[in-house]
Amino acid sequence: MAGTIAVVKESAMSQELQQDCVDCAAYALRELGLHEQTAIAQFIKRELDSKYGSRFHCIVGRSFGSYVGHDGQYFIYFLIGDCAFLIWRTVDTFEERVFYAPVDDLAIGRLP
Repeated sequence: MAGTIAVVKESAMSQELQQDCVDCAAYALRELGLHEQTAIAQFIKRELDSKYGSRFHCIVGRSFGSYVGHDGQYFIYFLIGDCAFLIWRTVDTFEERVFYAPVDDLAIGRLP
């Protein structure tokens, strides 16, 4: 977004996606006038999930520590003014597993 200065501290994503993250954050701050950090994080996460698929996570604040695992191509940490943004996407490694157990076995705590 024009007129917004963002300082990217760390990134492991394409320039295009970096710009989209910064634009999304700037839009939330300037155009929507969101001031609550949770509302900003929620807006950014929903925007990125809708554009690129789910599993994005976002932390917004002025003071926080973090230690996160992420998909190797989806991580950015940047500042706009005194507000920090940490955005990452997790890897989908879980397979949906379905198993069937007789109702009687579940009721008494015996699983196959």
